[in-house]
Amino acid sequence: MVAALSELPRPDPAVEELVGSVHGILQSVLHRVHPALEAERISMGQFWALHFVASLGSKGLSTVARYLALSAPSVCAKVDELEAAGLVVRHRAERDRRIVELRLTPKGRKVEARLWEEIATVVGRAADDVPRDDLATAVRVFQDLRARLDGATVPPRSGA
Repeated sequence: MVAALSELPRPDPAVEELVGSVHGILQSVLHRVHPALEAERISMGQFWALHFVASLGSKGLSTVARYLALSAPSVCAKVDELEAAGLVVRHRAERDRRIVELRLTPKGRKVEARLWEEIATVVGRAADDVPRDDLATAVRVFQDLRARLDGATVPPRSGA
């Protein structure tokens, strides 16, 4: 049986603040890199597809779709556009010829690198006056959270 949203336990307020902060940072960064996306002639959705094709290695469209949390047909349309722009190529997997893998072209790697450089510039400017110890703490916390999420292990909460 599915519980109504009002029946679900409320997250810890600190966790809600963390989620809101992460969302706000992403929203601000993505807003500020929009001109760079326009200069590269790709949409935000195409950028994320390009990024996951790059970061996942030679994986198929369905794997990229899972990471983007989109349907395969939606991702297929984005990949079609990236392929037409010369940023992505499809090729048959050597082990299983039924599988079509995706990879970036040299042009696609350059575009993705330029966009991540722009993201780094935007974040760097925002963090310029933040004390180095605070930045180090933020990096440590985010790396720890990512490891927990990727490992799907969450330690028991104290007091629970």
